[in-house]
Amino acid sequence: MVNRGSQRALVITDVFPPLSVVGVHRTVALCRHLAEQGWGVTVITARPGANARLDDGLLDGVPEEVRIVRTEAPDLPKLAARIFKRRSGMVGSFEQVGITPKSSEIEKPKPGRFRRMVDWLSWWLHIPDSSTGWLIPAVLAGLRETRRHRPEVIYSSAPRWTNHLVGLVLSRLLRVSWVADFRDPWCGNPWHEIPYRVHLRLDALLERWVVRNASRVTCATEPIRSSLRTRYPHKSQQIHLVHNGFDPEQIDPVAPVSLDSSRCVLLHAGTLYGPRSPIPLLAGLRDFRKEFPAEAGRLLVVFLGLPTYKGRPLEDIVHEYEVDGLVRIMPSTTHRKALAYLKGADVAILFGQGGDSALAPVPAKVYEYIGAGKAVLSIGAGEEAIDIMRRGGCRLWCATEGAESVAKSLAEILSEFDRCSLRRQSDPNARKAFTRVRMAERLEEVLMEAIAI
Repeated sequence: MVNRGSQRALVITDVFPPLSVVGVHRTVALCRHLAEQGWGVTVITARPGANARLDDGLLDGVPEEVRIVRTEAPDLPKLAARIFKRRSGMVGSFEQVGITPKSSEIEKPKPGRFRRMVDWLSWWLHIPDSSTGWLIPAVLAGLRETRRHRPEVIYSSAPRWTNHLVGLVLSRLLRVSWVADFRDPWCGNPWHEIPYRVHLRLDALLERWVVRNASRVTCATEPIRSSLRTRYPHKSQQIHLVHNGFDPEQIDPVAPVSLDSSRCVLLHAGTLYGPRSPIPLLAGLRDFRKEFPAEAGRLLVVFLGLPTYKGRPLEDIVHEYEVDGLVRIMPSTTHRKALAYLKGADVAILFGQGGDSALAPVPAKVYEYIGAGKAVLSIGAGEEAIDIMRRGGCRLWCATEGAESVAKSLAEILSEFDRCSLRRQSDPNARKAFTRVRMAERLEEVLMEAIAI
């Protein structure tokens, strides 16, 4: 029997508090749980960039016993962009490739031969992602740390996929068990279009190396696990599902803040991009206003976050759809304040996360909605996200991306608002299966399996 209290884990992630991005919460919850169980935990991470979004409050969730080692992370695409800076129109090619919406979503002028060459070359700096420059600094930092305390297991969480390459190299050099955590799909991601076959093949090769060499693989969604098990049947029993979760200690103490007590408030907090589009909601809101002008005035849609979509100001899009006065645009704020607005809203909004694609992601806000016991208007979301919210006790209105479907859902929501039933609490027992404590316990079980090999 392995005594878990004597174990040490080396955690590899390029995103960690105070960096304020969705991916930090899963890893922080694991680190906190392991420290509470007596594990020695060291985190190898990257220093936040100059323009990174920070939230120092997130550091409060990291126990003092967790050792954090921060390294430089050279941004190779930006360095390449500077080299090409003198060539007109070249800046941005190296920096943006790999993170833009699919080509079908935006119109582009046909590039010249030199531009096409630059675009093709720029993909090499994004294989497997834009953090490739962090590979060597992270490996060296990991080797230095293991001279002091050799870990029994390495855990890497991705995206970004460079984290898994760091884990792979360190596990091979140190001959240590390694768990690779897939928060999103690597190959087949519906949000990530790679236009060149050679780069697709290289991505597939790197994924294959990771899955085949990892002692265990964990996946945040069932579609990711199913995809990996289908493509790597010999590893099927080593690929596990560990859902994300919410932190009751983070959500429950937050007092609700109402943005308008006289109206039915529907709130979306976060960045709008790709399939996470406000257009279906605005179109449905416009149609509802045309049919029921007096009733529509009792609705208020709030967008909390970056005030743009596909480079356009949200304010302009709202005006274009003739729903001024029914929409409020608010700037990004701290995670705690965003939770207060969420708890104070009548309905939370979930936009499409890749439509009906089998690999449509489940965003972190799904679990926050469960934790806050929210009623949810889902517009074009993936099936698993909807299923998880149902199992977590959320009341749901599931609209397609058509304006008519959205308008119908808005009418039903307003009717519920009039009956004062929107804020009815969900079953508290339903949400227990989706706490971060349960998630971290399950991840620890997988780490122990890996050590026992």
